[in-house]
Amino acid sequence: MLVVVTGQIGAGKTTVCQQVIDIARDNRCTCGGVITRKTGDGSILVVDVRSGNSMPLASLRAIYRGPQTGKYWFNPMGIEFGMEAIRRGAGSSILVVDEVGHLELEGEGFASAPEILRRRRVRDSIVVIRSELVEAFLPLLSNAALIFTTTPDNRDSLPEQIAALLLEVPARR
Repeated sequence: MLVVVTGQIGAGKTTVCQQVIDIARDNRCTCGGVITRKTGDGSILVVDVRSGNSMPLASLRAIYRGPQTGKYWFNPMGIEFGMEAIRRGAGSSILVVDEVGHLELEGEGFASAPEILRRRRVRDSIVVIRSELVEAFLPLLSNAALIFTTTPDNRDSLPEQIAALLLEVPARR
């Protein structure tokens, strides 16, 4: 099953993913892939879901020689670290890819993640895509995705709904 978690910037998409990971692990499922976290200075870290290790992915300052999109300059080593975590995570019960966006549509960043998801080497996966990019990514994923839009009103209940589908366990009420 492919789950797309979408929503606007700051809606809590990563928080939803982390909580689904926590629920899955409580149910003895393995999880792999990446989540991204903003730091206090606005930079972005990429976190390997399996190991918990992280590496700088992007900065608001022009300190990396990788691709640039919007206000961020990307760290080539952070991109490779993330792609390696995604490749390793493909053997997990649940593969998480947080997030794909403009870079990937341009063939950079985690651009090969959709191919990994298409190959369906993993039973279930969650991919985070900003609302305005969902239509562009769905053809690349070539799967019947279940789409969940994260909002401030549902971000607390959404993780259990998604976990209930992925793990086939009833959501708590």
